[in-house]
Amino acid sequence: MKLVRSAVVVGLLSLVVAATNGCAKKPTMTVRHAEMQGMKFGFPPSVAVQMTVVMDVFNPNSYDVAIRAMRGTVTFHDRYTMPIDFQPGGEGIWLGSDRTTQVRVPTTVPVDLALRIAREAMTGTVPYRVVGKADVTATRSLKIESDDYSVDERGQIARQQIEASIAALGMPFLR
Repeated sequence: MKLVRSAVVVGLLSLVVAATNGCAKKPTMTVRHAEMQGMKFGFPPSVAVQMTVVMDVFNPNSYDVAIRAMRGTVTFHDRYTMPIDFQPGGEGIWLGSDRTTQVRVPTTVPVDLALRIAREAMTGTVPYRVVGKADVTATRSLKIESDDYSVDERGQIARQQIEASIAALGMPFLR
């Protein structure tokens, strides 16, 4: 889900910066929106929402940073846990120095879980926590690689974004 990928990107960015320089600044991330890509049917019988989470990530450092991979879990409402295995391919996603980069993260979330999470968002937001390890690269010229940096980030996403994703499937959202 967009929450999973958003949290992954935030955690990865934090680790890249911390790993490459003791005086590094932590990148910031803002979820712009989620785009519905369709549905995924699996076996044994399962239905999931396929979406792309679009985020703006600001790298405040004087050097570029790339996110090569991230593994871990995202937990919604402190009880619904999903695995994370984000691997953008190639050299990863480069974040230019002192610049905001749009990051597009594809994800799949079971429909039943998306419904449960949205229904429990009494405050209008869904809290999440991402815990895992990230593989990052600092500077395009030197390509200093660092693997297995710890990520432990918290955030929240608007309930309306989840509802809109479910509604795009033609499924009414029942409150």
